[in-house]
Parts: sequence; structure tokens; C-alpha cells
Amino acid sequence: MEKTKQTLKINFTDQGGKACSLSISDPVENVSLANVKAISDSIINNELVLGEVGFLKTYSGASVITRSEKAVE
Repeated sequence: MEKTKQTLKINFTDQGGKACSLSISDPVENVSLANVKAISDSIINNELVLGEVGFLKTYSGASVITRSEKAVE
């Protein structure tokens, strides 16, 4: 049996310029750029996540990662 799992990875930089990413398991099907930017803006504007050097400051892209698993028979 084959299983497929998706993860939304959102990339940021923190106040010190260090790269950071957040991963969200099982995002909605066909998540849009507008959805990702709305989430990112909320995280940044409300200072919800600390990076290595201060709060996350800048959104720098996102991707959906799809992983398939198949049992060995």
C-alpha cells in the first residue's frame, strides 16, 4: 500500500538575517500563495515565532513537499 504525505515549508529570515523555516503537515489541497502570505504576515506582524537571532522578520518563499511511502513486499 502506498501513502502520500504533504508538508508546507515556509521560509523566513529573522531579525539577524538568519534563515529559518516552518513546516506544516497536511496543508489544504492546492494551498495558494495568498494563503501562505497571509499566514506569514500574521506570524511576522504578531511576533509569534523566535528565530536564532530575534523574531522572524521577512518571508522568503514557500514550497509544498510531497513524500510517498510504499511498503516493501
